[in-house]
Amino acid sequence: MPDRVSHLSRRAFVALGLGGAALTLTGCDALDSVLGDDDPVPPGAVTATAPAADADSTLVEEVATAIAAAGALAAATGTTIAPLARIGTRLSRLHASHASELGRTEAAAPPVVTGSRDVALRALLASEAALQERLVAAARSAESGALAQVFASMAAALAQQKAVLT
Repeated sequence: MPDRVSHLSRRAFVALGLGGAALTLTGCDALDSVLGDDDPVPPGAVTATAPAADADSTLVEEVATAIAAAGALAAATGTTIAPLARIGTRLSRLHASHASELGRTEAAAPPVVTGSRDVALRALLASEAALQERLVAAARSAESGALAQVFASMAAALAQQKAVLT
């Protein structure tokens, strides 16, 4: 009779279990290739030509359009009203960065900015406040947690710039 009984360690047991599962899955793939089942779609099945747009992709496009419009207004205000050049430049750079993060490369058509410095500043700040509210609403309605964090971060960055620049 043996003096010492050999026990299977927990690590060895887990490793053998994972190895067996991997071997089983690999065997199934190998069996499919041997049998010639290369077409994963059964005959007569309908395949979609394009994936359906999900709620988050539509939301991203809407927010990117709003960001591009606000960026165009900030740039136009900065170039048209000389005393607001610093504010307009900083905000348009921020919006360009945010639009780029969302995959938006084209800019919106620049609006015509007229009036005094005070009128232009009020219009710019109203636009920025509306965009910030839109970003907060988008963060609340995003289905993806990561996207919600991106929108919330953009809203916070915008609030910070507004506080510093005005």
